[in-house]
Amino acid sequence: MAEVLAYWMRWPSIEGFFLQTNGSWALFEIFHFIGLALLVGIVVMFDLRILGMAKRVPVAPLAELLPWAVLGFVLAVVTGLGFVLGLRANLYHADAYKVLMTDVYLQLKLIGIGLAGLNLLFFYVSGMQRAVYALGPGEDAPGLAKVIAATSLTLWIGVTWMGRMVPWGL
Repeated sequence: MAEVLAYWMRWPSIEGFFLQTNGSWALFEIFHFIGLALLVGIVVMFDLRILGMAKRVPVAPLAELLPWAVLGFVLAVVTGLGFVLGLRANLYHADAYKVLMTDVYLQLKLIGIGLAGLNLLFFYVSGMQRAVYALGPGEDAPGLAKVIAATSLTLWIGVTWMGRMVPWGL
């Protein structure tokens, strides 16, 4: 299994794309940061409202922004995969499989993303989503929703921090 993963992660077309397309790495960085801004920006606003900030704002209009957060997540994942799979084309000359297996910051970032996904799943499965979406101006979120929001906020801050640290783990 490890050999298959290592082979797949040395996908030459991604490396070739970065080597043959001038400015492509920078373009990927731009789209990665746009994706992060959409995702983390909207999630932070949503979580802070659940935690009790800006209580005059009803939650429903904020919830309408969540599809943009999903778009941001997709952008960040696609470009992030491009970064990992195209490492050999950049200055690092590193094997993507080896980086995935040895870069603690990348591993922590991926674990954080997974935990944030589980936290989001719990938000929906626990029924907190319905309770939170029904909040009007001035209303306070249930305690469990606040715990979920605080967990989300902590995880996404950690994911962002670990993402910034990834180059130093190479």
